[in-house]
Amino acid sequence: MRYLGGKSKIRKQIASFLESVRKPEQTYFEPFCGGCHVTQEVTGNRMAGDGNYALITMYRALQKGWIPPQCVTEELYAKYKANPDPYDPATAFVGIGCSFGGKWFGGYARQKGYDFAIGGTNAIMRQLPKIQDVEFHYGNYWEHNPQDMLIYCDPPYEGTTTYGAFNEFDHTRFWNTMRIWSRNNTIVISEYKAPDDFKCVLEIPNKTIIRDSSNKPLLSVEKLFMYEETKC
Repeated sequence: MRYLGGKSKIRKQIASFLESVRKPEQTYFEPFCGGCHVTQEVTGNRMAGDGNYALITMYRALQKGWIPPQCVTEELYAKYKANPDPYDPATAFVGIGCSFGGKWFGGYARQKGYDFAIGGTNAIMRQLPKIQDVEFHYGNYWEHNPQDMLIYCDPPYEGTTTYGAFNEFDHTRFWNTMRIWSRNNTIVISEYKAPDDFKCVLEIPNKTIIRDSSNKPLLSVEKLFMYEETKC
């Protein structure tokens, strides 16, 4: 399922790095799981959470056999947008999978010759076997108290389009929390930039959905950061 800021295209590179810094028997935890593209590539015991409760409801329902709607009309989309129910699994599917660019209720998605409801359902059902045993948790990142885990954070990037499902993201609070978590966890963070005490450990070129004047996707450089690690 398309997800704003998702790491589908570079998920394998990120997962490979995560596995390389993972300590024996560490549980993997992703508190901003989003489209679960990185989660699906990581091995072993896995936990995932998100501040968008509707998203976690959808993943839990999928694990229990729920199948997304095969038809999402513009009228149905408007109905869910007006009254999003975080405990209805279709809310996240409609609000993300059937929205322009995968942004939370960012506008009904249209593309000639492509049905987003069918395409989104097919993508999720292909992904499901890879996340069937993931333990999903409701809650914002600061509500968790992880201990001795491998944690990958993919927060809203500073200075980029907001996700729409949340209020303004507090970046200062986030980085302070990551400093605390780093005391007894292995923390890896995706961002374009970070405070000076977080060192870049990997750079990955990535084509964005934004296009230039010749209609070619712009190239950005995704960076992974760790607290007080060697700069790349």
